[in-house]
Amino acid sequence: MLHIRLFVAAFSCLAIPLWSPVQAAEPPSSRACAQTSALRTIKDAAQRIGCIGASRQLWIVGEIHGTREIPQLVEALVDQEAATGKVTLALEIPSFEQPALDTYLASPGSLADVQRWLATPFWSAGVRDGRSSQAMLQLIDQVRRWRERGRRIDIVLTEPDYDQKAIEKAGGPLALKEQGMAQAIRRALTQDGRVVALMGNFHARYGDLGTITGMNITSPSAVEQLSELSPLLVWMSAAKGQAWTCQGDDDCRAHKAGEGDAISHPQLDVAVSPSSQIEIVKLRLPSFTPSLPATKTK
Repeated sequence: MLHIRLFVAAFSCLAIPLWSPVQAAEPPSSRACAQTSALRTIKDAAQRIGCIGASRQLWIVGEIHGTREIPQLVEALVDQEAATGKVTLALEIPSFEQPALDTYLASPGSLADVQRWLATPFWSAGVRDGRSSQAMLQLIDQVRRWRERGRRIDIVLTEPDYDQKAIEKAGGPLALKEQGMAQAIRRALTQDGRVVALMGNFHARYGDLGTITGMNITSPSAVEQLSELSPLLVWMSAAKGQAWTCQGDDDCRAHKAGEGDAISHPQLDVAVSPSSQIEIVKLRLPSFTPSLPATKTK
């Protein structure tokens, strides 16, 4: 099924129980959160996002794969939320990697543990589209270290298996991936605590965000399928820089990933949402830095 994963990866580059967040008082409004002091760092941005999303169980970060900065933001979000409760981190990685990941998270993280984990198909022979980057490796290993210190953090992998019957039932591999990711996140939401889901911005498209001119895409995105759960959607961009992405099956390298006027500090804006259910935050960084694959290309 590698050819199917290549096809779907090309797009990637581009009954729930009531949940009560831990808070002593009514959270401030999104506008009030967004209009406080200027942001200086990624951690500042994470704190602002935490303020805006305080009443929402599900936070979704729509990313450009293959940067250093976006996994750093996700790490900061998980860090601040895990300080007071349980967090589930949902990653756009094939679900067949879950047993190996669970083994690594429960390990001491020795060199042998790392080598054994990185020998699995996703890390050693998968599509080098930015999801298997050094920054993603660092994010996952940081979760392992936090768990050693007693923090309640789980990681779930959301990309489904691509068997032919499932593809035909869903209406194609892309539709299957969107449905599978949404279903995996729904399952995570049945647990206590916050869910922070990281996915390519193509799968996070919503309303006018992520539309691709000239493409007739009929499959609803993962975010569109989760919109009734009232998530917070964080839409990432940068003024300049590069990201390690794939543009075509064989063109996996650092590509341009920024545009617009230069900025010196992160900029955050609460966008107008086409739905009253979903909250959209646009976070623009001064620059993206490419994060290379965690293992050498064979």
